[in-house]
Amino acid sequence: MRIARNSRANQAKPALEYFSRFMGALYPDQKRLGEIQAVYDNLTLLGQLLGAGTDITKMRSDFQNLASVLLDQLAQEHYKKAALTLTSNARISVDVLTRNLFERTADIGFLATDRQVCAFAEAAKANSSGTEDSTQLDELRAHFSEYVSKYSVYHNIVLLSPQGEVLAQLDERNQVRVVDDPFVHEALNTSQAYVEIFRPTTLLPNCPSPLVYACKVMSTDGTHPVGVLCLCFRFEDECKRIFENLVEEDDWSVITLLDAEHRVIASSDPYQFPLGSKLKAIADGECGVIRFGGREYLTATRQSNPYQGYCVPGWLGHALAPLNHAFDVSDAPELASVSEGFLMDVLEVATLFNAELRNIPKRAALIQQELNRSVWNGNIGLARQEGKGGSEFAKVLLREIGRTGAKTRDVFNESTTNLYKTVVASLMFDCATQAALAIDIMDRNLYERANDCRWWALTREFRLELEHFNFEDIHQQEKLTQILRHINSLYTVYSNIILFDRHGRVVSVSNPACTDLLGTVLSEPWVRETLELKDSQSFVTSHFTSTNLYFNKPTYVYAAAVQGLGANPTVQGGIAVVFDSEPQFQAMLNDVLPRNEAGQITKDSFAVFVESDGAVISGTSSQFPAGSKIEIEPGLLTLQKGSSTVNLIQFADRYYAVGASASAGYREYTGVQSRQGSGVLALVFMPLSTSVALTTGTLRNTQQHRPQELKAPRGAPSIDIATFFISGHGYGLPPASILAAVDAKNLTAVPASRTEMAGYLIFEEKPIAVFDLSTLLVNQSCLHTESFALPDHERKQVLVLKTEGSSEEFGILIDDLGEMAEIELDRLSKLPQMAGEQGSIVEGIVKPGNHDMPQHILLLLSAERLQRQLVSTQRDNTTLNLGLPLRTFSSASLI
Repeated sequence: MRIARNSRANQAKPALEYFSRFMGALYPDQKRLGEIQAVYDNLTLLGQLLGAGTDITKMRSDFQNLASVLLDQLAQEHYKKAALTLTSNARISVDVLTRNLFERTADIGFLATDRQVCAFAEAAKANSSGTEDSTQLDELRAHFSEYVSKYSVYHNIVLLSPQGEVLAQLDERNQVRVVDDPFVHEALNTSQAYVEIFRPTTLLPNCPSPLVYACKVMSTDGTHPVGVLCLCFRFEDECKRIFENLVEEDDWSVITLLDAEHRVIASSDPYQFPLGSKLKAIADGECGVIRFGGREYLTATRQSNPYQGYCVPGWLGHALAPLNHAFDVSDAPELASVSEGFLMDVLEVATLFNAELRNIPKRAALIQQELNRSVWNGNIGLARQEGKGGSEFAKVLLREIGRTGAKTRDVFNESTTNLYKTVVASLMFDCATQAALAIDIMDRNLYERANDCRWWALTREFRLELEHFNFEDIHQQEKLTQILRHINSLYTVYSNIILFDRHGRVVSVSNPACTDLLGTVLSEPWVRETLELKDSQSFVTSHFTSTNLYFNKPTYVYAAAVQGLGANPTVQGGIAVVFDSEPQFQAMLNDVLPRNEAGQITKDSFAVFVESDGAVISGTSSQFPAGSKIEIEPGLLTLQKGSSTVNLIQFADRYYAVGASASAGYREYTGVQSRQGSGVLALVFMPLSTSVALTTGTLRNTQQHRPQELKAPRGAPSIDIATFFISGHGYGLPPASILAAVDAKNLTAVPASRTEMAGYLIFEEKPIAVFDLSTLLVNQSCLHTESFALPDHERKQVLVLKTEGSSEEFGILIDDLGEMAEIELDRLSKLPQMAGEQGSIVEGIVKPGNHDMPQHILLLLSAERLQRQLVSTQRDNTTLNLGLPLRTFSSASLI
């Protein structure tokens, strides 16, 4: 994990161990693991004092190591989720603002060329007497008011003379009459398209955060500057809107924007981080800790990603959370709507977890297996020491060790599952965040399209020329074309801008490739709706459908009516802007795709804009081009306006986390409508697997299926039977014939040996033959019922057997160990005579008890017969005789 540096010089940022102190979600796991550790400590000491094969020192050490790994992994994932929240908020805050301000750079360039603005500034310069025409001033203010009613991101528009005198402004409360500021001279002399300032200025003396875009105004003949136009952006209002979308009311995190000197220029909580405060920025791509106001904050800082060449002037997104609350977000509310069964299926095949994470349950299972074997061998030893002191105490100790092993596995499985859930919840959060960002970007972008068409419809030349347009007048058409092309050069998000008359005939286009449209009549429904509009605030949006105006591809067309001049103007035609949807939507969606820690797009993730019926508007996957349809869970498509959700789904033969967010509009813009009358949505898909779960996995079977402790009633005659499993079926042997149970990991196969010959194993420094009865036992069983199936990750074990009077030891391969069962003598039965043929390896059966459900029997094997049959058949290759059809045995038969 990359660690940033602390604000104190030459001191490293606190390590993960320090962060874990603030992670409340770790406390339950730490407590449970600590309790088990204490049990291990006690049992280890008692086992060493008692002996009898009960020394669990190694298992205690393994437990300590695994507990440390688990807690470290849990802490890392909680840290990652908290860091993801902060880095996401920091990045989104500055990137959304950047996109908004990019639109402002086009606005100032166009409005500064407005003929009414230019004419007024030129007339003011020529008026040496200093008197002003109040009628023209009122008209210009009304013109400014029309502009702000459409582009509501501005709070004032000011026209200055070359000397800084205020010629006209929208906000009459601003009492400034002369602006003495260097930006005026800079705007008049720069070779750039505009001047952007964010600092105190005499233009706006009462504004704490003035963001102004200024551009020189040229004379009507374009030969010399006659003024400077200033657009004053609602910076505080815009930042407030951005912050409110990212920070919930009960959220402890704070989002700020920093300038190039790392001073706070906007804050979601000015009481914690006032404007002007200087903060330490964290290196981009990292997450660290800073101190401010006597408090430690987990912090992320992100630079702005340039948008179409524009970048804010050195500003940074800077998100913080008090360290004692930074990890509150590590809960997993995202999983609330996911059923437990489906979630287990996802976790079983998810490809999200590294090898260390995946190995935790396996290592816990091995610890339990070793403990069980220790207990089992201890009980074998005790069974041979009848009458010796301490045997009862030893049995109690062994039972406690066995219970501790089972509890160890349960705790690790539960904690690991919670860890997996944390990982998945983090990805779900990311998908939900990115989907909300995508639809917000779309709404903000289309808001500008609605503004543009309405404002351009007020262009004086369009209103004049359309009243008396003559298709034969080439000069008239060239004049309109030049204006449209100039607009399109500033606003590059359009494929074409079309001007049409009151009959729907195209009179001019901005795209030279579309001149074949000139003179044609537009017949699409939005044309008639446009010509019926009654005021300058209204506009029309087409449905997202294919149109010849966009080369027979689907897009949105925004249109507004162009009215004539005069006291009672009538509609003379309309202006339509053809949104270049294909690259623009693709760029929006590519920007929100999930990325890994290295900033690379997650493989096979994709994002789409869709309508409520699943019709695709745009998608980053070639599988879902515009106009296609995506079949997905309806709940993700039927969201209310402005709402969001996230879920896990099975889609295209794999599992995905899917974030969905419905359009909410932006400011007064309500957003586009689908053909069904509802809004549009953004969906972000993050793959969690490469396949779906086909069978019940090990995460569901957190407890191993093994017999419960079986003890005969007090005073009842009984014998001990050592039980074990082969292929899920239960068997027993007398303890006297068993030397030990050992791990089969060092078993060496013998080439070209018989089927039941498993290989050789070194036991007490000498090789012994090991036999596998599984194939023969299962094949000759006449009844198979539900039984314990060994998980793939557990190793098999070997029972080392030796019969009385024989010096030859041998082994049989088993799946798992059962318990040392204390069986009442009256439940034992010898083999039925019809099945008692010579050579049977089955010596007897244990009848089901009164409470055994279902009624299964335990088969007792004979070590002598096993040795005779296995060793002799190894030599003469004869067939093993089982003696009778075997019935299966479940844990219920030992309860």
